[in-house]
Amino acid sequence: MRENPIHRLKRVGSLVLNNAILSPESMAVLCPGRGFFDASIENLAMWNGCLSAADRNFIELANDAWRWADPSRPIPEIDTVVLPVGGIGIGNYGHFLYDGLPAALLHRLLLGPHAVLAGRPLLPWQSEILDALGLLDGYVALDRPTRFRKIVTSDMVSFNVQYPSRFVCAVFDRLRFRFGTGTKGRRRLLISRALPENRRVMENRPEIEAVAAEFGFEMMQPARMTIAEQARLFAEADCVIGESGAALANLGFCDPGTNVLEIQPERFADGWTRAACHVLGLRWHVFFACVTGEPGDGPVREFGFTVDPVMFRKALAEAFPAR
Repeated sequence: MRENPIHRLKRVGSLVLNNAILSPESMAVLCPGRGFFDASIENLAMWNGCLSAADRNFIELANDAWRWADPSRPIPEIDTVVLPVGGIGIGNYGHFLYDGLPAALLHRLLLGPHAVLAGRPLLPWQSEILDALGLLDGYVALDRPTRFRKIVTSDMVSFNVQYPSRFVCAVFDRLRFRFGTGTKGRRRLLISRALPENRRVMENRPEIEAVAAEFGFEMMQPARMTIAEQARLFAEADCVIGESGAALANLGFCDPGTNVLEIQPERFADGWTRAACHVLGLRWHVFFACVTGEPGDGPVREFGFTVDPVMFRKALAEAFPAR
């Protein structure tokens, strides 16, 4: 899959596992005698490739092997068919929407209400999404590894946000149909990441936001909005500017043909937004920003960056023609 990831744009592979175990802390799936379902633990980069760092139920061994941290602890069993709601990045907004959830939705539509969704206890925004999709009543929140009669999963649970398939459209289309659109007509949106918890910091943000305002862009912060508000706002947009990050997952609510400018720090090489725009029929542009100093150690790589205001103004004039 890593050697030829382009296939992810074309198809999805499903898998049925008998008497399998789901560990909700990492969303790892494993079968007795067969080991892990590779896709469920494939995206461990945020934890430096260490499963034990993402899931306290496992201890690292040599040669990419793990064992239970407490083998004496009993594993409860539930006699049902379960659909994992996502993969190891389930707590991230973009990973939740793109990794696993589309397949869980489609599998539920195929298998019916006797197949339940399962995972860790939900965050409020995750509950809002599942409720809007009609899946919340059939969700089982787990507090420990649990064995199920059957687990139906897919290869979408990892890297699908990096190499999205067309199946992500099922989630966004259903949510947009559920929430509808606003009444203000076409809008130009500037996504702001000016939040204390963000580790990539635009150091001249006020200056850049002022330039964008000259071109008719209004600032918005998705993290402070409900999912319904975000869906309606992006459904009205015909132009979007945003820094590389999870908030750009909302591009799934945009109409085909929407112009998108991604502000990407030069040391944050990530092509998922471009791939998503390709699948969604959006017009993607990129503006590379200069990183100041050296990125911090560790997988999150904290750093600051600046956007050249003169070049940014020129880029806006080329990417977003006057109305």
